[in-house]
Amino acid sequence: MNKKETILTEAKRLSGKYGYLGFTLKQLAQACDMTAPALYYFYSSKADLFKDCLISELEIRHLSISQVARSSNSLLEFVEGLAVDSFEKCGASCFRTGQAMLEIIHLPEEIQQELREAWDRLLIAPVEEFLLRVDPAETPALPHYLLATFLINMATFVATQENRYDRATLTTLINSAANGLAAKMQPECVIAG
Repeated sequence: MNKKETILTEAKRLSGKYGYLGFTLKQLAQACDMTAPALYYFYSSKADLFKDCLISELEIRHLSISQVARSSNSLLEFVEGLAVDSFEKCGASCFRTGQAMLEIIHLPEEIQQELREAWDRLLIAPVEEFLLRVDPAETPALPHYLLATFLINMATFVATQENRYDRATLTTLINSAANGLAAKMQPECVIAG
């Protein structure tokens, strides 16, 4: 692992544990076994470092969400795959993308905008494409963008609850939501769970 990868890994660990405001670049430099000036060679600001951490995690999730979307043929199948993906990806990382997105309010406006666009491009767009494939007749009451955002947020939330509840309970929750959404999308055909 090169120095920049080490910095990102440690920054994800520290921000996952303490939040964006809860750790300092000095602590990060110590965790990376380097001096603060050496760290500044790679990142001139904590905001730029946090942006790279978040985009790195979004790219990891994008690949797996896209795979789940390509291999799913129904909303329930997709939601189950999305839940498993969230358990695996969010559980494997101490960095929480959902929590991190809430913390971007502490970053400069241009970085906030860049991260919102990355969220939409990397996480929401593949879900919207899936929804367009399985439900081409988007209903005005439930636009695909809104539904995609809800599904990603729900899966992210469920993954954060794995330390409180077992996967079966969390899967029941996400499947119940999927069935309700399926009924709204196509009232004549409720997906059995």
